[in-house]
Amino acid sequence: MTLRSPAVSSVLIVGGRHPSAARAARRAGLHVHYLGVRDRAPGWLDAEADAVTLVDTGDAESVITAALAVHAERPFGVAITVSDLYIEAVAVVNERLGLLANTTWTTRAVHDKAVMRDVLRDSRTVPVAAARVTTADQARQFAAGSGYPFILKPVDGTGSRGVTLVPDEESLDAALAHTVEADPGPWIAEEYLEGPEFSVETFSCAGEHHLLAVTEKFKGANFVETGHLVPARLSPETVRAMAAEVTACLDAVDVKEGPGHTELVLTDRGPRVVETHVRPGGDGIVELVRLATGVDVQQLTFDWLAGRPLDLNLPRDASGAAATWFLTPPPGRVTDLGGVQEALSEEGVTEAYLTAAQGDVIEELRSSADRAGAVIAVGDTPDAALHRARRAVGRLKVLTSQTSLAP
Repeated sequence: MTLRSPAVSSVLIVGGRHPSAARAARRAGLHVHYLGVRDRAPGWLDAEADAVTLVDTGDAESVITAALAVHAERPFGVAITVSDLYIEAVAVVNERLGLLANTTWTTRAVHDKAVMRDVLRDSRTVPVAAARVTTADQARQFAAGSGYPFILKPVDGTGSRGVTLVPDEESLDAALAHTVEADPGPWIAEEYLEGPEFSVETFSCAGEHHLLAVTEKFKGANFVETGHLVPARLSPETVRAMAAEVTACLDAVDVKEGPGHTELVLTDRGPRVVETHVRPGGDGIVELVRLATGVDVQQLTFDWLAGRPLDLNLPRDASGAAATWFLTPPPGRVTDLGGVQEALSEEGVTEAYLTAAQGDVIEELRSSADRAGAVIAVGDTPDAALHRARRAVGRLKVLTSQTSLAP
């Protein structure tokens, strides 16, 4: 059993639209100061935060300056975020104030996929061919050395934004245009890893990494995730191989503490790391892990920071398995929607929601933002949970019309 030293009594939570982090921090007995952007401030702040600071813009320098000013007036024990937007800014704040946290080097190595590949090349992980590219010629040079197909994506992209498969030389210009539309660059070209995708959810204490769960992932068009399942349907030997690869990855980027979310592809040669993050998994994975294992990753995080003893080997009160499935209607303007109560009435469903509204335009599925709703369901087995989630999402209704797009 490991205790954090020093423990903290207050935290600065930077960004985030959901109150789960603030609630977990307060349950751990911590004073919560929230720092966020004024026009994106969530409605729960008065109820869930002890103090609030809002800034006009969310650029790194504005966030860093505001955080340092907060600390000067009322010192906090550590700054933390669950948003990729603020990961590096938060690390800078902690480093400048001399607070124990993952370093700026670690967050840069995690946030910039090209830097991560450079670091992993000299680690115990199995190498994956990759290169930072800024031009079509550089992408062609990568292909000349590593061959087709390969993946092209922004170095700091999230939500599958701009991820493009380049199957051959004739497709390169169109693939580059797709990626440039999502992000002006730089980008990373990397070896195409063929096989099913998974993520490994971890928690690190004083540099020691603990496996919480393995998530099975389902993909739609443009590599956008359309579903998740916990636990993944894998043999114990494969889970151990994935855990070993993830441990080597987290060691290489020098992760010291906190939740981790590492994505892998299970190739016919074994698991290969795609990317890693020093935050919990998104897309409701935190809730899937809680339902399937009994471990609340958010609560674990703040209990650790508060110096509470953690025993990650405790028996877990779990329902067995949990799955989420996303609604991906055809592109067009939303003309009718509903079905949430019908989805909630399905067996095993714990959550159902729509993110689209009447009159919204549903775009082609290019990122996670293009999905229109989701369902979470539990079951005694992974197959049962997955079946229930898929069935229930069919009760959600978002009808679209191409003709209504006309001016």
